[in-house]
Amino acid sequence: MKKIKKMLAVILITILAIWLIGCGSPSKQEEQASDSAQADTAKPANGGSGEDAGGDSKGVIAYSCYNMSWEYYVTLAKGVKEAAEAAGYDYVEHDQQSDQSIMIQGCTDLLNQNIACLVLTPCKPEAAANIYKIAEEKGIPVVLADISTEAQGYLACLKSDNYDGGVLAGKYAVEKLADTDDSKKAAMITVDPSNTNIVRSDGFKDTVEAAGWQVVAELSGQSEPDIAYSCMQDIITANPDVEIVFCSNDPMAISASQAVADAGLVPGEDVHIIGYDAQTNVFEPIKNGTVLGTVAQDPYGMGSGSVEVFLKNLDGEAPGYDDEATKIIYTDQWIIDKDNAAEYE
Repeated sequence: MKKIKKMLAVILITILAIWLIGCGSPSKQEEQASDSAQADTAKPANGGSGEDAGGDSKGVIAYSCYNMSWEYYVTLAKGVKEAAEAAGYDYVEHDQQSDQSIMIQGCTDLLNQNIACLVLTPCKPEAAANIYKIAEEKGIPVVLADISTEAQGYLACLKSDNYDGGVLAGKYAVEKLADTDDSKKAAMITVDPSNTNIVRSDGFKDTVEAAGWQVVAELSGQSEPDIAYSCMQDIITANPDVEIVFCSNDPMAISASQAVADAGLVPGEDVHIIGYDAQTNVFEPIKNGTVLGTVAQDPYGMGSGSVEVFLKNLDGEAPGYDDEATKIIYTDQWIIDKDNAAEYE
């Protein structure tokens, strides 16, 4: 009996020892989880430094976009993405959906993730100052693409010279109609009253008036084709002999052309429509003559150029501003018409 008790005691002591060892030593999975957590904590923040954020990536370049439902900005985003990835960075994008609060919250979230650079097309330029403040605190450069802001705090702004684009549209239109002896009346369908579009319209207006034309109407289509259609109807009703209508973007130009046709006039003969932005859906109306032409911008170049400016800054190189005071770098613009539309499809 004593022998049995002794054996039971040995077994109990053995079981207790095994249990204590199990409680005191982490499992292999726990060790791996702990190692992973320590590795994550040790990863350096890459705000503006371009240092590795994990793997082979140098960090993250983010693009916060005015509205990703517009083809123009999809092209701009592609420029940012391809240039970022070619330089060894990961890419993320954020859609502001034309909403100021979404813009501010989304950019704040991106900056709090210690990205390397923020490329920004602000839907509300006047609300960008807070974004710059957060970026400065974190040492993250901000590069504007397409839309500038009065507030400073960005590294550079790549955009078209919108006044010059309006001049380009005006010169092209009056040259095409130089031999006409008709009314020499022009009109404009504009978009929102941002500085971008105010100067675009001013460039067109100044140019055609200097050539002896009269601008008889200036209505806001608010970037919406349906509203632009109604604007065109109003223009024709008040001025049935209007010859040139400048639209601040292509969707409105296409819609205005349809309104001309629905009014019993011939677009391209009775009324000549010229657009802006060179969106792909305007090429067919240009080729068939219902839209006279469009001013092409370079959104892809704005996007890729924004990344190039950031990389230059990392290397201590000057961005090469066209305007030192506003830190603006202008990108190319040109006319697409019936003669060259096929080249850009």
